[in-house]
Amino acid sequence: MYGARLEKTMANPWSLNNSDGIVILRLAENSLLQEDIADFVKAQASPTVTIAVLPTEHPTYSTRPRGSRRLRRAAAAFMTEEFQAREPVTEDNIFVTPGLASAMDANARVIGAPYEGIEGYSNLEDLFHPEVNKMALESLLRKAEDDGITVRALLVSKLQLHFISDEIYAKSVFVNAAIATPISFLSTLTLDLRDVIDPTILHVLYGASKDFCANGLRLGLVSTRNEGIIGAVSSISMFSWSPHVLQDVWAAKLEDKAWMDNFMGRKTSLMVENYRIATSFFREHGIRFCEHLRHLLLGKPITPQLRL
Repeated sequence: MYGARLEKTMANPWSLNNSDGIVILRLAENSLLQEDIADFVKAQASPTVTIAVLPTEHPTYSTRPRGSRRLRRAAAAFMTEEFQAREPVTEDNIFVTPGLASAMDANARVIGAPYEGIEGYSNLEDLFHPEVNKMALESLLRKAEDDGITVRALLVSKLQLHFISDEIYAKSVFVNAAIATPISFLSTLTLDLRDVIDPTILHVLYGASKDFCANGLRLGLVSTRNEGIIGAVSSISMFSWSPHVLQDVWAAKLEDKAWMDNFMGRKTSLMVENYRIATSFFREHGIRFCEHLRHLLLGKPITPQLRL
């Protein structure tokens, strides 16, 4: 995904000061409030007590790859409140990773074994009836078994498979008047699944890059009540360890409720405004697209361009 060609392209992004730069349409990056994020990080370097580098913690191995206690407490409180968790998330349920991709990789490695697989889907609820999704997933499961692959994680539990919920766009939902019956974000943590799935095989993953306009300030979270998963992920995360000073920057954001509420409110307004600008351009030029009420991307049907 990130080869030499893309690296060269990303080194020359378009901006108001670089009109010859490149706009990468495939890049899921929210740039609307990146200046606000930069200002927040700069403010932490001022002589305040928000980030205090402690000789016995920051320069040491401290809590090791698991994540600082401060960030885990802040992240647990954030997920409990913002995701409306039915059961409070605690710092013991949180593992910190440098981005959501790292969280996915770590979970895949500790849940599966050689020749086992993880099956999933993305955003099909926007396109198909739920029953179609179910049929497609079960068909894929049967095919994997026919190919000799033991699926270890999926979005069902009747086979005691791990349920991994990617909720990276949790705070990037906005109102779209074009959708008659909009569906707001509903976290897996909100649902009462006690009679549906063993809570120790339910894992929620979150990455702050999209919601906080900060892809480069790597932060991913694994929320699970499975102590075995936490321990196993800890044992393989030596090579994906977030610096504790950076973790303090994220903790400061999550702890500052007033700043975060203001940031999220402004971001939502800007997403609505920019969505309107983009879709107005599409309509004026006869470009078909799929209506959305979340995410950073616009879907465009490619069927007319296909040669069957």
